Amino acid sequence: MIIPTFASVQFTDKDGFLTSAMQMYNDELNNVLRNGLSNNGWTFPTVTQDQLTAIIALPSDEALPDGSFWYVHDDDTSVYEVVTLINGALRKVSTTAYP
Repeated sequence: MIIPTFASVQFTDKDGFLTSAMQMYNDELNNVLRNGLSNNGWTFPTVTQDQLTAIIALPSDEALPDGSFWYVHDDDTSVYEVVTLINGALRKVSTTAYP
């Protein structure tokens, strides 16, 4: 999920309503959150194996916390897996049929 970057612009107009820039920012933020989070479940970020390798190689001050998860979808290698970070190591989540 890519949260839009906040821009330091005028927040309200002279009548106290949001400026068009802030309306667009709020609309984009709400759409991103609505598409990623809902009462029906969370959408995992989809990455390729190469992208996940780059994410794990981030410097320690940018490293993601344990419990982070991804849907690894790589058509080139026919990989379709759910992966999570546990104790600093990547672990596959079982993709056996439910229940």
